[in-house]
Amino acid sequence: MRTPTLALLSAALLLVPTAPAWACASCACGDPTLTSMGGEQPFEGRLRLSTMLRAWGHTEGVTGVDAQRLRELRMDVAVAYAPRPWLVLAVNLPLQAREVQDVSLGLERGWGLGDIDVTAKAFVWKDKEFSPDQLISVVGGVKLPTGPRLHARDGTTLGIDAQPGSGSVDPMAGLAWQGFRGNWSFLASALGFLPSRGRDDFRLGASVRTQVAAQYQPSPTWAVRLGVDTRAEKAPDTNGTPEEAGGGFIAYASPDVLFSPGMDVVVQAGVRIPVVNQLRRVSSTPIAVLSLAYDL
Repeated sequence: MRTPTLALLSAALLLVPTAPAWACASCACGDPTLTSMGGEQPFEGRLRLSTMLRAWGHTEGVTGVDAQRLRELRMDVAVAYAPRPWLVLAVNLPLQAREVQDVSLGLERGWGLGDIDVTAKAFVWKDKEFSPDQLISVVGGVKLPTGPRLHARDGTTLGIDAQPGSGSVDPMAGLAWQGFRGNWSFLASALGFLPSRGRDDFRLGASVRTQVAAQYQPSPTWAVRLGVDTRAEKAPDTNGTPEEAGGGFIAYASPDVLFSPGMDVVVQAGVRIPVVNQLRRVSSTPIAVLSLAYDL
């Protein structure tokens, strides 16, 4: 399966706090809930920086026969800004290191900048103006072919699986719901992705990805979250011919711990454990996740 979805990397992000007009981001939006990047409540002027490290892998084919193993370490550096109380704009830049090993034990390694994601999230309904208990948003965005084509030391082009970018323009759109009740908060979303044809006439399969999560926060400084992430996708194809591996359905159990070591800083650590795997000829490893978000 040549799909870079749910891929993964991290590093330290040094941020110098400034003195905003309000005491903190939680006070400004009227909600003290600890949130990861993308789950925050909007208020005009909110600026959030984040970095996320993910480590993962999968194996295509049958071990000892035609297996190909992919391992990736990925770091996403993102910025999100709310120019209006109902609108959040975000840009995400991935840095990726990939290793691909085939059944003959041949190795390909590639690392560098990946494809940039640009997204917009518009909150179209909330149950009350200040500190709402429920919000519904529409999400839209596109992945742009900014990742360079990598070559081996001998000048040959690395295979598509070792490349950090696909060379395609991939639009996405969907809906999200957030709910808050006391120490509890909830999230549900569904996003559709429609990749275009990229390098070497390769095209990722169209997919629908969903997330459902519940979070319990017993104190202002930490919270625990449990979610389920799913992905249903068509098989990728090369020049219209479907690949032998890829396509199907996979679901992950997603436990997380969130911790705030200081004002406007949230650290999140978790794992995505594949509990249902109906992908064709693909076995996936758990995904380790570590992230840091900071509100300016």
